[in-house]
Amino acid sequence: MDRRRLTIPATLTHSDGEFFADNRRGARYHNPWDSPPLPGARDLIKWQTSRDRGARRSATIKTIAEPLDRLAALAGDARVLWIGHASFLIELDGLRVLVDPIFGRAAGIVARVSPAALQAAELPPIDAVLVTHGHHDHLDPASLRALARRFGPELPFIVPSALGRCLPRSCRRIVELDWWEAVSLGGVEVSLVPAQHWHRRIIDTNRALWGGFVLRGSKTVYHSGDTGYFGGFRAIGEVFGGIDIACLPLGAYEPRWFMHSQHMDPESSLRAWRDLGAGHFVGMHWGTFDLSDEAVDAGPQVLLREIAERGLDPRRFHILWPGGSVGLDPRGATASTGVATFAASDPDD
Repeated sequence: MDRRRLTIPATLTHSDGEFFADNRRGARYHNPWDSPPLPGARDLIKWQTSRDRGARRSATIKTIAEPLDRLAALAGDARVLWIGHASFLIELDGLRVLVDPIFGRAAGIVARVSPAALQAAELPPIDAVLVTHGHHDHLDPASLRALARRFGPELPFIVPSALGRCLPRSCRRIVELDWWEAVSLGGVEVSLVPAQHWHRRIIDTNRALWGGFVLRGSKTVYHSGDTGYFGGFRAIGEVFGGIDIACLPLGAYEPRWFMHSQHMDPESSLRAWRDLGAGHFVGMHWGTFDLSDEAVDAGPQVLLREIAERGLDPRRFHILWPGGSVGLDPRGATASTGVATFAASDPDD
């Protein structure tokens, strides 16, 4: 599987060069642009000791039954099925990939608010697994082992640079990419792009890279991974000539003083969607794990409020229950199933 480096468009300005700069300092990786500092151990202790866990509303997250049947009923060459959290099954021009699969608890400890819409044993044949970064709610060894057992030693695992050593031994075919590198799978180009984030498994802070993925075929699908808001979204949109479907986060964003450098709030994700020049927005990273101070269903409600207040076309925004899916046909028309609905409430309560 040959790698190639993407071409930087001439339309990008000189200031955009930082998003293509060297991301290594010795044995460690970093974000080579002017970004707010990531929180340290003292910040984590401050947050954990000051949290008000009793102020949030509880939420019931619905999981869609028979999600594969519903996905198959959607027309289109590009289809995405939200399994939960950042886990997606993406179908593009006959290629089928999983992104950030996690079927159980995060790190084996953090319980799920809602079950995964699919387990490894229920999946159809897949062509590759993509992992955006090493945090335990995205890189789950038990889930990766289950996939390696199910689909065999030839299943490719495509990951950021130096992350391959964090995968289980049963993941034998590992392809590592730097930012702006791409490989071809069945006629679909799979590229790793920058994200404003960081890496840690245990004590190996930033000894592996992180990022988002872009799949480009007859349509272009983007998965941001975990990221704070940064100017690189515009660069990504320029490199790929616009994005048809952008999977962007809607959870794990409060308190902002702690989270803003590494996780976007809904307003920031909406801004990122604009920067990308994306046609459609599919929400993720909410309703699965209770990782932060906002209610687990607050993010989608904030986004829906912003859409209404700004007079944006609601048909471009897809908030799904786990197991819901979106399809995009050659004419650009969309169809979806498993759309989430919410009782009238103030998500800031």
